[in-house]
Amino acid sequence: RVSHLAKAYREGFVYSGQFSAFRNRRHGNSSSGLPSERFVVFAQNHDQIGNRMLGERLSHLLSFEAQKLAAGLVLLSPFIPLLFMGEEYGERAPFQYFISHSDLWLIEAVRRGRQEEFAAFQWLGKVSDPQSEGTFQKCQLNHELRYSGEHQVLYNLVRELIRLRKELPAFGSRSRDELEAIARENEKVLWVRRWRGSEQAVAVFNMSHAVTSALPPFPAARLNKVLDSADRHWRGAGSSNPDTLKTEGNCSLSISATSFALYHTN
Repeated sequence: RVSHLAKAYREGFVYSGQFSAFRNRRHGNSSSGLPSERFVVFAQNHDQIGNRMLGERLSHLLSFEAQKLAAGLVLLSPFIPLLFMGEEYGERAPFQYFISHSDLWLIEAVRRGRQEEFAAFQWLGKVSDPQSEGTFQKCQLNHELRYSGEHQVLYNLVRELIRLRKELPAFGSRSRDELEAIARENEKVLWVRRWRGSEQAVAVFNMSHAVTSALPPFPAARLNKVLDSADRHWRGAGSSNPDTLKTEGNCSLSISATSFALYHTN
């Protein structure tokens, strides 16, 4: 849920003692008192990808627009961001589970374990042999992708987000005392406001597959757009968001599907 994202931005852990249907019990503790630098956040990591049967990355599972949105959510958070190898340009090689053991009994045990694990998931497809050199070879990165097409656009977007994180004090701060995160669950929109002194920045994320109109839920301010993932510069469909945003009255944004925009006081 978008409300889970909002809570993660505000506190860290989403589960802080409430019931988990997956675990069939209460789970977690509050992390609201822990500093932001204690958290490493990501959209994908080696465990999540390597423990899928086919080793698919987000670049296989999400549209290009959704990959840009995921990058924005991670890099504009108040936590330490982790980008899994090649994620910054949308690497297409899978990352499958592979081994290089010499013990024949262990090799067979791993093969059998992988088969049994995915049989329980009832996923379609064939489990690659983890001991095969071919499994390892097809997982190697192609760094040249970052210089062409959508891969280059995503790479440049990630670089720009890192630059803004470094240069805008409001988004460089890891203090959650200067942060608001508000979910609009019905619209699938997340609003995030960060500030440092008189400087403030507002990010809006649209997780919906449709264009969404949304009113900023924050105090009155006049902000200038510094990045919009729907702009044609980022190979988006084109943005109708204004260059200047007034967070008061009826100044709503028409946020493109699966996109995010960032506004700043300067």
